[in-house]
Amino acid sequence: MIDPTHDDMMAALAQPMREHGIDPIDAECAIYWFANDHHNGQGSNLYAALSTSEYRPGVMERGPGNSLAEYCYEVLQLAFIPAKGAR
Repeated sequence: MIDPTHDDMMAALAQPMREHGIDPIDAECAIYWFANDHHNGQGSNLYAALSTSEYRPGVMERGPGNSLAEYCYEVLQLAFIPAKGAR
């Protein structure tokens, strides 16, 4: 997996956001949870995105909370996690 920055992730979400009318808060939610689930420690870009995010999940929240945020999370997975067997 590569270590995208917040800007890299927003760029990956730009077209889906336009095409589906996705609110920026849904994109930020997806970025927060993607970074939370995949960072490689304090020196990584994903950890920086997580640490500086303005998105703050609720106390009961454990992942993207609605279908648009979940869709954005899936877009990030496809963009930044290599398929098994790919090099």
